[in-house]
Amino acid sequence: MKAYMKKQHKILIVRLSAIGDVVHSIAILHCLKKQFPQSHIAWAVEDKASDIIINNPLVDQVFVFPKSKWKKRGFSSESLSEFFSLISDIRKEKFDIAIDLQELFKSGLITFLSGAPRRIAHKGTREFAYFFINEKLPAHDIFDPEKLIIERYLESAKYLGADVNEVKFSLPPVSESTVKKIDSLLMPAEEREMVIFSPATIWNSKHWLEEYWAELLDELSGKYKVVFIGTAGDNALIKRIVSKANTDAYLNLAGKTSIVELIEIFNRAKYLIAPDTGPAHIANATQKPEIIMIFGSTGVRRTPPIGEKHSAIAAELPCQPCFKRICPRKDIPMECMKKITPEIVLKKINFGSLPKSC
Repeated sequence: MKAYMKKQHKILIVRLSAIGDVVHSIAILHCLKKQFPQSHIAWAVEDKASDIIINNPLVDQVFVFPKSKWKKRGFSSESLSEFFSLISDIRKEKFDIAIDLQELFKSGLITFLSGAPRRIAHKGTREFAYFFINEKLPAHDIFDPEKLIIERYLESAKYLGADVNEVKFSLPPVSESTVKKIDSLLMPAEEREMVIFSPATIWNSKHWLEEYWAELLDELSGKYKVVFIGTAGDNALIKRIVSKANTDAYLNLAGKTSIVELIEIFNRAKYLIAPDTGPAHIANATQKPEIIMIFGSTGVRRTPPIGEKHSAIAAELPCQPCFKRICPRKDIPMECMKKITPEIVLKKINFGSLPKSC
């Protein structure tokens, strides 16, 4: 099924969050710009993921919804006024097409209020978001563990006539000042290649065992420069991990980098090891480090790193993927992560001699 589209249409993409999902969604930009190079493409995004979209070379305009500020402030007339001010700015652009890639009530509402005469999303979306849509793609389960999520996001582009066979990501450029800051953060400069550890996620069910991270740190720190990344709130987790290790040969940059600064760090890394989390997908979009992604509650064939050099590891238990934030099993909690031992991860790394247990 295809829909006619003029080459100079104005398109609004609505994908507000989360970071990993926004990264997956940006693949639509290459497809649309390649097919319709004269199109004006705007993006509505929440502040937490906005650095992926602001200054993105394939995005012509960005509308940032400051959810963090609104959440901190609580419901208020001021927040409501700011919301409708943003909606007014969007409506002034007179978009021809609005694509809801998030397919929740909030994204559907923004899509509807945009004023775009053509509003595209799937049938049967969550939270009744399909009520806001007038051009509906065939329904299928958004949590289908066998369907690559990027393929779902590209279905809107295909519907509009774009070629979606090539998956390409675009990211904001890295400035000279960012390069200099990362130079400083990574001091002292070393000839050793760099391995990034990104251990934290919002979902407890996606966490790899702390003692496994510690063992991996002991094994890799002799040959590689090991760097932890994350938010300031992840420092407690990192502190517990390194307390279980037998080495202090690591660098902790958690809380010290923005998204764009992480892009530059990933540009310099040999490997990134992480569960299914936002930073891993940003690293995948750079196509620089080899990514080793460890899967627990989410689908290893749904959100793996894209590219032949990368690895996606899962225990493939009958209960996987459960898509639960907290493991529901009482007999062997987190068995899916317990079965992925450090030895399994080490086999994905060009490490020379491996532990005998491998």
